[in-house]
Amino acid sequence: MQEWRTRWQVNLDWRPGRGVGQVVEKRVDSVGELRDAVREARANPDVLRFRYAPVRELVGEPPHTCRRGHTYDGGSFTRVRLDWAVCSCGGHMVYRCKWPDCGDVRLDPEPAIDCLPSTGTMGKTPPEGNPERP
Repeated sequence: MQEWRTRWQVNLDWRPGRGVGQVVEKRVDSVGELRDAVREARANPDVLRFRYAPVRELVGEPPHTCRRGHTYDGGSFTRVRLDWAVCSCGGHMVYRCKWPDCGDVRLDPEPAIDCLPSTGTMGKTPPEGNPERP
C-alpha cells in the first residue's frame, strides 16, 4: 500500500556563469535536511535567492490484487479500472476489480480516520500536481 508523505521542494537561483543551471531544484525528506539546505544556501554567495515549499508525494507500492485475490493486470476484460477520489488528504487512487462477479473497490492509500474521499469527484486521472499513475 501507499501513503502520502510530506517532503520539501527547495529552489535555488544561482548567479549566472557559475557552471550550474540558473535554477536548481531539489527535494529533501526531513525538517533537518531542509534546515541544512537553507543554511547552505544562505552561506553561499553564488545563490541569489532560494525558496522552499512543502509537497506531498505518494510513496510505496500500489496494490497488485483486489481483496479477493484477483490480479489487477491482464486483458481488457479483467484489467482493473482506475479512478481518482479527491480528498482532504491529497486524494486516493480507486481500484475497481473487473473480474466477473467480484466488484471489489479499493482505495489507495487506505483512508485515514480524518479522510473524506468524495465519490462524486472521481475521475480517471489524478489532478495536476499529484503523481502520475499507471
